[in-house]
Amino acid sequence: MSKETLDLAHMTDAQFDALYKERIEPLFVEGEAVRTAAVAMFKKRMTIGAPVALGLGVLVLAIFQEGVAGLIVAAIAGAVAFTLAYMPLQRLSERMKTGSLTLITEAIGVTYGGDNATPPALPRFRDLDLLPGHDRSHFEDFFHGERQGCAFDLCEAKLEDESRTKNGKTYVTVFRGQMIRMAFPKKFHGVTVVKRDAGVFNGLRAFGELKRVGLGDSTFEKAFEVYSNDQVEARYLVHPVFMERLIHLEQAFNGRRIRCGFQDGDLLLAVEGDDKFEIGDMFRTLDDPARARRIVGEIAEVMKLMDAVLTAEMGPLVARRDPGAG
Repeated sequence: MSKETLDLAHMTDAQFDALYKERIEPLFVEGEAVRTAAVAMFKKRMTIGAPVALGLGVLVLAIFQEGVAGLIVAAIAGAVAFTLAYMPLQRLSERMKTGSLTLITEAIGVTYGGDNATPPALPRFRDLDLLPGHDRSHFEDFFHGERQGCAFDLCEAKLEDESRTKNGKTYVTVFRGQMIRMAFPKKFHGVTVVKRDAGVFNGLRAFGELKRVGLGDSTFEKAFEVYSNDQVEARYLVHPVFMERLIHLEQAFNGRRIRCGFQDGDLLLAVEGDDKFEIGDMFRTLDDPARARRIVGEIAEVMKLMDAVLTAEMGPLVARRDPGAG
């Protein structure tokens, strides 16, 4: 395969085949042998763990004459048995995911940083109210690179809010999706936020010095509300082509609550969606091109989203220095 950088958003079948054969397939073939052994170990452990879990449930039922308690004990013991049995497959899944994403991103000139870090731009996403309030957060799949000459950071986020119940506390997912920071191709000095339309609750929103911007586009304003501390600049940034592109993205992503903010030379974009870039079912054959094609397709989907936003701006995009991820 050629050493030139690939563009997943415009990849041909021949380019995918070369990417898979030369980079990804050797990793998957190696992992398949490990997977087969791990599945056999899983089955062996579950043939022991499942009867033990059932036996514990029956024992509790016999001692306490309480059916619900027996079911709970059996369920907990069964879950523990499954977790212990699945651990080798889980470790392999994580290794295959990290390995395949590293190989793919190397081919497209992007850096993959793995998991367990905090996005540098997180405080700005919070300050601009692009993410909901939450008590617990998990970030994974960090990417850094350039798209059309504009530096970007991308990661996946899962945000959860604590909820109290009579049985204690539980966590409810309030956001799952992608957080993207892009160095914007146009210069701007103020702060502008494009939020989801809140209907009758728009009047209750408070964004400090940011005031609502009327853009006179009824289609756009049915889906979005724009707030800024510079009305003129906001209309310069959120122009008709940009509005049209956001509406198109809203439809293409099935109403996945896209919102964005312009601050400190960056465009901050939050897109709700499914958990992406996962390796998939470990009980199925690993060395299958369909696995790689799905992951490549999910990365390409995000790249196309960034392209759609960037190419909405007037004229060709000019590369500029990354102002920093902070």
